[in-house]
Amino acid sequence: MQSWNETQATKSARPGRPGISDDKKQQMRKKIAASAQRLFQTEGYGHVSMRRIAKDVGCSPMTLYKYYDARIDILRTLWADVFRQVFNQLDVLDVKDFAPREKLSLLATTYVEYWLNHTEHYRLVFMADGVTQPEVSIFIDTPEIVARYQVFANAIMAGQIDLSPDTLKLKLDGLICILHGIAHNLITISGYDWSAASDLVEIATRTLIDD
Repeated sequence: MQSWNETQATKSARPGRPGISDDKKQQMRKKIAASAQRLFQTEGYGHVSMRRIAKDVGCSPMTLYKYYDARIDILRTLWADVFRQVFNQLDVLDVKDFAPREKLSLLATTYVEYWLNHTEHYRLVFMADGVTQPEVSIFIDTPEIVARYQVFANAIMAGQIDLSPDTLKLKLDGLICILHGIAHNLITISGYDWSAASDLVEIATRTLIDD
């Protein structure tokens, strides 16, 4: 299955005119995405139209639609870029010699700290106004995103190899909910004197892997 970037990049040039090189297509898509991200963050996704984005980019709405079918497609491209950054940070962690619980704790802490260090990305992904549940579900359910969360499932299974599929799913779902809850509270209720994120994550992971 193609990623959002790959799907959009395969749009053909207008018949009868010289084709646009792949490099120029990607440059224009990046320019549009960067403009849209800035507008979404400053004005709110629900208040930004394709026409508004085209004006900011300096092109016509018709030109904009050559690269993205709709506003939600631009947002999904931005989401994909954010999740790529998140999980790339987890991929480079050297945890091969860690005990299962320590490995899970480090992965989970790194995941939460990414959102705390990039609050604008957290708000873009989890707090964009005007996004419907089906629009989010289509993105979250893509094989690419689901596969990246397997890193947590693998860490849980490493500590409990006899887990049933249902129990593994329950623990993975619970972990993701807790990690997002930690990030959300620390970002949106920053005036409260929360305990350290790493300590909160440690409590969250303590019950997922038995001693």
